[in-house]
Amino acid sequence: MVRVSRRPRAWGAMLIAAVGLCVTALTLAACPKNVPQDLASGEDSKFKGAKEMTLENNESRASGIVTYPGGDRVDWKVLDLPKDQVGTVRFRLKWTPPRPGLDLSFDVYNEYFHVIGSAKPNKRKKSRKTNKVVTVENAKGKLYVQIYASERGDAGKYALTAEWKEFQVDSFDWLQIVVDDPPKLPAVPENEKGCDAVNFDPKVAACLKICPLQFDAKWPGCATVCPTPPDPALPQCKAMLPCPPTPDRNIPACTRDKFPACDPAKIDKGNPNCDDYRPPDRIGEVTDIQADDAGGGIQITINLGTSDGVDKGWKGVLLDSNDKPIRGSDFKVSKVTKNVSVAKVKLDASKLSPNNPVRLSAP
Repeated sequence: MVRVSRRPRAWGAMLIAAVGLCVTALTLAACPKNVPQDLASGEDSKFKGAKEMTLENNESRASGIVTYPGGDRVDWKVLDLPKDQVGTVRFRLKWTPPRPGLDLSFDVYNEYFHVIGSAKPNKRKKSRKTNKVVTVENAKGKLYVQIYASERGDAGKYALTAEWKEFQVDSFDWLQIVVDDPPKLPAVPENEKGCDAVNFDPKVAACLKICPLQFDAKWPGCATVCPTPPDPALPQCKAMLPCPPTPDRNIPACTRDKFPACDPAKIDKGNPNCDDYRPPDRIGEVTDIQADDAGGGIQITINLGTSDGVDKGWKGVLLDSNDKPIRGSDFKVSKVTKNVSVAKVKLDASKLSPNNPVRLSAP
């Protein structure tokens, strides 16, 4: 058996690898759609340049690569059968795809270019089938085989084998054979129009990602573009604005050192120097104790309020005569007025002394 293979091409392997990268990254259709199917094809992409397959011991073999995304979708082979003989040819196509699920197909034509056998594309998506067989009866003369990547995105390294078996017939009328015309291959889609800021047309899809020279804040392509001069109202211009005399923490140029020190008497949330500020603890006394019938424990009133800087949500703990925290007396201020705070403590009132000391801490 004689092996007939295509000339080595360095780009062949590169294009096969490109298929795996292309179809898994963006969308499956977006990458190969813009590549003409014959961008990188050789002479064998047309039937006139078909590579010859020679029978030896009634067998022949050829190999190659077809890749739609790589611009080499079609290969042609021609098998010259023994002169004045009629028989059966069994073609088998096996291929190795760059990733599972990619499909190859082939058609067999007689010397008059009528289809006499066809291994059609797989109908089931992501089929892992990697071989197809076509048997041609009553074969004679020259047979042309068109091998092609079935769909945009398909590719594979293939091996095509042909097995010939002669049979004797008294007579054979080729005019009685009804064959179809060759199938039409999908047309290569027209290349999409490009776009730039000068050649801008809002009707062109590519212009959706381009900001025109006449800046339009509502246009999608301008969403990340800051015009000249910068517009302080646009978020994308924040990084380009200088820090104003009155610092604004929303402007990157206004670093922490450009803000004044935090004033404990008036906490400014717009001043980053106040972010870590925590007022000092306050020490007060319990002025009233009431039983908490609803939740158990007691309700205490403390002689510290908003005038002392205390606010709702402050944490507290009762202290013993040595100013040590009483175990289990932790609480949170639930109500506060100008002069007093109220909290609930799950503690027996008998454990408290008159005017029991309390320490309150900011959250």
